Amino acid sequence: MKKRIGIVYGGYSGEAEVSRKSANMILNNIDRDKYEPVEILVEKSGIKAHVENGFSAVDLNDFTYKEGDARIKPDICLIIVHGTPGEDGKLQGYFDMIGIPYTTGSVMNTSLTFSKAFTNNLLKYLGYNSAQGVYLQSMHPGHIAEIEQKLRYPVIVKPNEGGSSLGISLVKEHTDLESALELAFDVDKAVLIEEFIEGSEYSCGVVNTEDGLEALAITEIKTQKPFFDYKAKYEYDQTEEITPADLPEHLYKKCQEISKEIYAHFNCSGVARVDYRLRGDDFYVIEINTVPGLSEKSIVPQQAEAIGITKKELVTMMIESVSLKGK
Repeated sequence: MKKRIGIVYGGYSGEAEVSRKSANMILNNIDRDKYEPVEILVEKSGIKAHVENGFSAVDLNDFTYKEGDARIKPDICLIIVHGTPGEDGKLQGYFDMIGIPYTTGSVMNTSLTFSKAFTNNLLKYLGYNSAQGVYLQSMHPGHIAEIEQKLRYPVIVKPNEGGSSLGISLVKEHTDLESALELAFDVDKAVLIEEFIEGSEYSCGVVNTEDGLEALAITEIKTQKPFFDYKAKYEYDQTEEITPADLPEHLYKKCQEISKEIYAHFNCSGVARVDYRLRGDDFYVIEINTVPGLSEKSIVPQQAEAIGITKKELVTMMIESVSLKGK
């Protein structure tokens, strides 16, 4: 019998629309000879499955939904919720409790990497390059002086938790710092202020296969914006994505190897993507994406196709990676 795959998308953040586009790509390319997909929408008001006659509420006691006279439960959930609750460990913990396998990394993997500050601290401990930063949990008197004592302009101000570059600002001078902090605190209760790493931006996806970890092609990201913000990511006339990147061979291989090491160190699963800035010959990790975008125009499908992996094969790899966890 075909495995029933729950394509879990939506979420509570500003990335819900991106999640829908990722779900559409998966539905358009999933191997229907092997799998029977069902769309499952996550919203604050509840979770519901797409069925023939509309929507069916999902029973959160066991993640079943009703279709006709039958109660149905997915065999595997392919999580494509960007941001909360799919990229911060909440869905993963829930699925662990009710015993449904899923395609992403574990609660620890997703919740840790969702915090930019925790991720940077662990990266430094492991010996990888990441930006120097200041972590704030609230606005308070003296915070500007604290930041300026530790960092030089320009700086990047970003919500500690969140994705798609929502609430992020590049600040070049003192007068703009306060408003940038307020913007970031509107998105999250904690904010990270980092030194701005000058240099080109690169991204490398990694997928787990039966033959071990495979690094995808590397993408160089060139944007007309000061940095790769939300508009640059999703308004495609703002950005040029070059895959494979035109890097010297030794740097290309270095980036792929670092990406596989980080994937393993952070116990990722399925497909993940690591973003960098290159300063000299040193790659500085910007972010680890445990639920990267998978729309028709997203970076990871581009990277896979550049090394001969079709979208259908990529989706199959993600589903089959569930059986490789812990190996």
